[in-house]
Amino acid sequence: MAMVVLGASGGLGRALTLELRRQFPDERIIALSRQPETGQSSSGDMIYYQVKDYDEDSLRAWVNEFQGSGEKLTGVVSAIGILHDEQTFPEKKLADITAENLTKLFSVNAIKPLLALKAFRPIIDKKATKFWVQLSAKVGSIEENYLGGWYAYRSSKAALNMLLKTASIELRRTHKNLVVAAIHPGTTDTALSEPFQGRIAANKLYSPEQSAERIIAVIKSLKPEQSGGFWHWDGTPLPY
Repeated sequence: MAMVVLGASGGLGRALTLELRRQFPDERIIALSRQPETGQSSSGDMIYYQVKDYDEDSLRAWVNEFQGSGEKLTGVVSAIGILHDEQTFPEKKLADITAENLTKLFSVNAIKPLLALKAFRPIIDKKATKFWVQLSAKVGSIEENYLGGWYAYRSSKAALNMLLKTASIELRRTHKNLVVAAIHPGTTDTALSEPFQGRIAANKLYSPEQSAERIIAVIKSLKPEQSGGFWHWDGTPLPY
């Protein structure tokens, strides 16, 4: 039996990988990352793989290898996502929007997670696979958008939530034991949030370890009939 973490080289992805190993000692944890090095070494219960840019060919190649191993997939947590990089920063106003930034964030935040789910479809077992969880963001909630700004990030996360909801409806027909969920992890002390931490109260900035523990607690609490939901890190539902 094996669980997979996508985006395992980021601060929260690494913490999720280690927390899954701690909470599921009987599972083999497989960490997939775009980076060649994750700062961790493979061992019997934890294996690291590099997957080039999460493109379909690379994902399909890994899935074929997994199928050949004869293992059963019991769950997936995906931390694939981007808020900013050296060329991209959240927009404050309409004048800041560029087609390039919109395209980049939609590609990473919405398209790649869905293509990963598509690639994994052959190994999502009808009995053994219990969850497919993608980290999302509360600012992607259309109903709770009171401040505006952050056009590309907000809209790409809203698109992600819709794609996951749509996939959950399809998979519910064939995979009765599977929960597809989007989870907001809260503001976590990682490189993703670093430029914005100055405005965050100390008690609202969480360590990667704390966020990982909370996320997995939510995962363990979800039931198949809740598939398609969008959840806060404390387990309360968030509006789309």
